[in-house]
Amino acid sequence: MTTYHLDLGDSNAEALDSVTKLTLTGSELDFDAFLASNSSAPVPLWGNVVLTRGDVRHPATTTWVEDVENTETHQDVVLIAGDPSAPTARRVRLADAWASASYHLDEDDDPDAFVITFADITIEK
Repeated sequence: MTTYHLDLGDSNAEALDSVTKLTLTGSELDFDAFLASNSSAPVPLWGNVVLTRGDVRHPATTTWVEDVENTETHQDVVLIAGDPSAPTARRVRLADAWASASYHLDEDDDPDAFVITFADITIEK
């Protein structure tokens, strides 16, 4: 099982329990399969992905996640598959991303899960 980390650009990546429900232009995909596909698209692939936080939480991530739907918080973020310090770890850049209120701390679902919505997704080589 792949370990994932969320990096908001502060070089202190937060370990995630899971990365699930990747939706690109309205179609749900398996995140691991997308990561292995080496896909590239001539147009932006907008969508969202559900992240589930672990027990150790970075304060910058908490602040960013709690400020949902704030256009001032839009930024590029990176999901790292594996050890963040390893140069061979796969990195997925989510451009113009933000924490979405559409699935934020829902009492009926996992309270540690939230959605990141993004304008484009690319696998960094």
